[in-house]
Amino acid sequence: MKSLLLALLAAIAVHAADKPNIVFILADDLGIGDIGPYGQKKIKTPNLDRIAAEGMKFTGFYSGHAVCAPSRCTLMTGKHTGHSAIRNNGQRSGGGGGEGQTPMPGDTVTVAQLLKKAGYSTAIVGKWGLGMPEDKSSPLNFGFDHHYGYLCQGMAHTFYPPYLWRDDAKETLDGNPDYIYGQKEPIALSGKTYSSDLIGDDALTWVRKQSRAERDSLPQAARRAAAEAAGNDQPFFLYYASTIPHVSLQVPDDSLAEYKGQWPETPFTTSKHYANNPTPRATYAAMITRLDRDIGRLMALLKELKLDEKTIVFFGSDNGAVFSLTGTDPEFFGSTGGLRGFKQDLYEGGIRTPFLARWPGKIKAGSTSDHMGAFWDFLPTACELAGVDAPKGIDGISIAPTLLGQPGQKTHDCLYWEYHSGGSDQAVRFGAWKAIRHNVKKAPDSTPELYDLKTDPAEKTNVAAQNPDVLAKAAALLKSGRTPSHVAQWNF
Repeated sequence: MKSLLLALLAAIAVHAADKPNIVFILADDLGIGDIGPYGQKKIKTPNLDRIAAEGMKFTGFYSGHAVCAPSRCTLMTGKHTGHSAIRNNGQRSGGGGGEGQTPMPGDTVTVAQLLKKAGYSTAIVGKWGLGMPEDKSSPLNFGFDHHYGYLCQGMAHTFYPPYLWRDDAKETLDGNPDYIYGQKEPIALSGKTYSSDLIGDDALTWVRKQSRAERDSLPQAARRAAAEAAGNDQPFFLYYASTIPHVSLQVPDDSLAEYKGQWPETPFTTSKHYANNPTPRATYAAMITRLDRDIGRLMALLKELKLDEKTIVFFGSDNGAVFSLTGTDPEFFGSTGGLRGFKQDLYEGGIRTPFLARWPGKIKAGSTSDHMGAFWDFLPTACELAGVDAPKGIDGISIAPTLLGQPGQKTHDCLYWEYHSGGSDQAVRFGAWKAIRHNVKKAPDSTPELYDLKTDPAEKTNVAAQNPDVLAKAAALLKSGRTPSHVAQWNF
């Protein structure tokens, strides 16, 4: 019996060794123009530059939405916001309200659950934003073995929180100022412990543990047999959901020193919620460089553990750059890369985001792709790489052929988004065409704006009147692109 168990463990380990580790690094409110691979000159991002130089840069890839929670839901579920469980930012109403966002229904299927079926260990470090433990909508309810960081995106407005969550339990951070969720006074600018540093440290600790072929709880003989068969590796999925560079603008002094005094500053002093900041430009740049530093630490660890060539690393941002807010200065940094709009817009600047992928020996170094894709493509891509079937009825298409330079890449007929704040908007991209309809709740049949992104990527000229046939197709796609939501206010 014992020999049969060892043989079974060894066989599982051999099969697992053929599957790549999967890392998805998600920035928060990072514009496409904020990093070196897309033309940034003022802010230093050497590690992201290296990921692009050693991997693939996408020029036509989109986030899942123009704001946090729905974008993250599309990433986790493979469904765009015409079909996904979460279609807008919203506060939870169950269990007395308070901290946390609208929960996902219990039957939601996530990429973490699917990868666990394929034998992966799974973890998220950083911001979740898709529900709380009391709603049975924490990461641990949806396929993650481990979580450390923020559950609520409102608590993530400070980088010096009084606590973080570790596996559904609060962990106090001594020395940080008090912050009450939803408080109506400015957040303190600094504290003792910078949350992003702890989140980065936890990612490294967790990855180091996954480098063992079996967990420490296995008998020694079983560990040894599995290690010999698998090369001491265990496949893992790490979702590294950083809160940088979302406001509040806060960064430790050692990072601020790199940029302080480089540019003229207009101190921000009038906030009623976010932290006031005397050097907002330097702080914004320093935050992004600090995230880049943490990405470099992770890449160095993968190399140290000899996992570099066994790991595919993705990098993206949940939406476009934030508009001028609490001292942010997207015009100064060229954060949108010349595209129209910001976070909360369905114009290109709100949803077209940086997207990089690196896998040494598999993805061609220094390659660029104009493939039209979006966050909902991540789930089927990860499933294909892991050798597990993606569920039927999703909107995503695997981009594995593009990544690996193989034939047979399928393409989207269209990409669809909807936004339910303000007057409610819809957008659809099909081929080079992009259509946007505003104030949908009041005027569901109003004429959409139409842009030819091939000649007008900045969406400066509405060409709806000149292209009636294309406009008719756009209107039909906006009509058919959605099904009713289980949340009443997310319906038109």
